[in-house]
Amino acid sequence: MSFYVLLLAVALAAPLSDLVIGQPGLPTPATFDTYSGYLDIPNSGGKSLHYILVESQNNPATDPLLLWLNGGPGCSSLDGFIYEHGPYVFPDEGTVLFKNQYSWNTNASVLYLEAPAGVGFSVMGDLQNNLTDDETTAHDNLQALLQFFRKFPEYRYHDFFISGESYAGIYVPTLAYNILMYNSYSPHNSINLKGIAVGNGCTDWTVDCNPAFIKLAWSHALFGYDWYEKIVNDCDNFNEWTSEACNNDINYISNVLLANINVYDIYGTCIYHNDTQAYKDNQIRLKYLLDQNPMLGEIPPCCAWDGAYQYFRTPAFKKAFNIPSSVQDWEFCVNLDYISDYLHGSYYVYPYLIRAGLRIMVYSGDVDGSVPFIGTRDWINSLNLGVKQSYSSWYVDEQVAGYYIEYQGLTWVTVKGAGHMVPQWKRPQAHYMINSFLTGNSL
Repeated sequence: MSFYVLLLAVALAAPLSDLVIGQPGLPTPATFDTYSGYLDIPNSGGKSLHYILVESQNNPATDPLLLWLNGGPGCSSLDGFIYEHGPYVFPDEGTVLFKNQYSWNTNASVLYLEAPAGVGFSVMGDLQNNLTDDETTAHDNLQALLQFFRKFPEYRYHDFFISGESYAGIYVPTLAYNILMYNSYSPHNSINLKGIAVGNGCTDWTVDCNPAFIKLAWSHALFGYDWYEKIVNDCDNFNEWTSEACNNDINYISNVLLANINVYDIYGTCIYHNDTQAYKDNQIRLKYLLDQNPMLGEIPPCCAWDGAYQYFRTPAFKKAFNIPSSVQDWEFCVNLDYISDYLHGSYYVYPYLIRAGLRIMVYSGDVDGSVPFIGTRDWINSLNLGVKQSYSSWYVDEQVAGYYIEYQGLTWVTVKGAGHMVPQWKRPQAHYMINSFLTGNSL
């Protein structure tokens, strides 16, 4: 009798209506299941977050579940799926998928969630939902996860990890905090959260982004002594970043002196699209759509996007991935009316997460100018954590891949020569790093 009960449980697990059948453009057939569908947010005025689940290529019945969130705020997590660590990805400059041997689903099932509502293929519902903030996003992401575990009850007790990059430096720890709060009130139905991994993540606005970028640009010879002396004078020797004179200096350095630098990888290629017909068509389309709908945003500068725009907008993709015809066309980023908590960021959450015993890894591509390692190093240092393993190098293929330091409750990792999107530009290193994190092994 138990055999038939087991068969019934399996039959009632993963929703067949969300199963992806016939994903277009693959160079080789997938050997794992992929699901794509929607997670409704209760009592939200129609919010419904789109997800893609790629099951583990190893053992989906026992391997951990890893959630991935891209940032923005307002950029699609399908960027991670199709350019960074998905099983099939586009090259930076190209529109033909290739199999990614360093996919993060080699030893984990990976859940990509497009959040907040209105991003990518996610449904915003009532127009007033365009106004959102960090707290609402964390709440909605928790509600989406609860819906996911109802759809996929077989994953409820798997080891669960949250990961993300950029503005997900806010999303990831605040979601973890919300999960811990939920677990404390619902111990009978808790989420088996084990840890978080944040890459080049916004965390403490007093040291991240602009302050760290100016320090990085100066230390990497991207502007000269004349502007260094202005920064020293106008920004109180790199200590005060809020004055009008300081902001004017930062804007000039960023938008004029460094206009053709890829801020996401200061040593990387700035991909220009303006000589292609696809770019011209897209700009015309964006101008028209922006006139009709001010929520739509621009594409981040210098980034790869040709492949994604062509792929996600095809009828074949939408059909295979169960995207209703009523859903808006996919955009890289949308211009939400998003209110960031610049006073607190997510720095305040870390002491609580550390006390809760979560496994925490923060990693930094060391040539990222968007959220430079300098700011990350500063806010981690200000936590005043004890050191378990002093600053050391780690290796991939007998080469130094970066450096790491293990604190009491948190590990910080640098990835040598990597920009903002570490898994996109340093795939072997990112793959080794995430597997070490998931298994709890030191680098």
